[in-house]
Amino acid sequence: MNERLTVAYVAHVFPRWGGGWLHNEVTGLVRAGVDLSVFSFNRPAGETLAQPGMAELAERTTYLPRGTSWSCIRSGLSTLLRSPAGFARGIAAAFRLGGRVSRLGHVMEIFYLAEAIRQRGARHVHAQHADFVADAALAAAACLELPFSFAAHARDLYTSPGRLKLKIGAATFVATCTSYNETYLKQMCAAAREEGVAPGKIARVYHGVDLERFSFTRGSVSPERLISVTRLKEKKGFSYLLEAMAKLKVRGRDVRLEIYGDGDQKEAILERIANLGIQDRVELKGAIEHHRIPGALRSAGIFVLPCVVTADQDRDGIPNTIIEAMATGVPVISTSISGIPEAVRDGQSGLLVPERDAERLAGAIERMIADDDLRERCAREGRRIAESCFSIEATGRALAALLRSGAVSTEAAARTVPEPAGR
Repeated sequence: MNERLTVAYVAHVFPRWGGGWLHNEVTGLVRAGVDLSVFSFNRPAGETLAQPGMAELAERTTYLPRGTSWSCIRSGLSTLLRSPAGFARGIAAAFRLGGRVSRLGHVMEIFYLAEAIRQRGARHVHAQHADFVADAALAAAACLELPFSFAAHARDLYTSPGRLKLKIGAATFVATCTSYNETYLKQMCAAAREEGVAPGKIARVYHGVDLERFSFTRGSVSPERLISVTRLKEKKGFSYLLEAMAKLKVRGRDVRLEIYGDGDQKEAILERIANLGIQDRVELKGAIEHHRIPGALRSAGIFVLPCVVTADQDRDGIPNTIIEAMATGVPVISTSISGIPEAVRDGQSGLLVPERDAERLAGAIERMIADDDLRERCAREGRRIAESCFSIEATGRALAALLRSGAVSTEAAARTVPEPAGR
């Protein structure tokens, strides 16, 4: 049992801009003694590789070619000649799963992935998300008769949950990043009749934060200096934060907000700022490299991120920047959705308001600014929660233990994709 565990870790894109939680997970697993081979379907952008440490992460990553490439076709032929049964298992898994993984232009990617995993000597295949990445990882694992697991987070879980029960049935375990998600998945499993779809497979593993980088600092920064660090997406609730800022301006509050990030809502946010007449109060600072986030947080008095559930059910789990702010000692204001209350405990480690309520949000900001004792209490309790629940070492050990358990299970290693109920 002391043998070093070799795991194939399959991702959409690695490393990636804004993927601090993902980089932390990989780092945590390596620190926990896992021999990790990362496989990515997409290459990172040049600006990502320019960040400190990103090029080194890319060097340890295998990037998968497109299914129509000669490399993928050659891998399929090689698998067919070496292991006809494995080839048949891979094809069968792909067509049972359906979707992208079963399309002719992508099906050969399975065999390139499987061949690369075999050459690395991996004993377990773990997918970073529950969507196509999990489909491909499962099919490759079936080809090799290796145990398989996957993680479920937010968008991949709530907006495109296709074939989710099928993947749970084939997995040794499913890791998810909040107790909120854990409850949702366990209820789904309890109601299912498909083989292997068992609540006991679901395990909550929080995303970790490097607490040495995000060290606790309580300076003399004005509480009127607000900060938000995240992708500029609809589910982050910026329209309500900007409306709250407008309300505070009308009330004569000299509150300033800096927003760090980029995304598809950038132009809408800029337009909203102009329409509300708060250009003098709100500044978009653009995307920020992850190594600069600790300094940005320490320059602010309060962190605000009023997340929402969108019409297509997209939502956050627990945004990593919330934990990073808590670890740094910056009081947090957010909304009571999804897993956020697991970290931000109202009145103790931060303040929570209902989603889409700009008036309550403005009131929470005023309350946090006015109450020195509240800010101090939230800062210290936030750091305590970060240390007790979200350290990169603890979360890495927890996920590593699940991977080791799956890898040594003879029954799991022999598992292939079960037939859907009713066939």
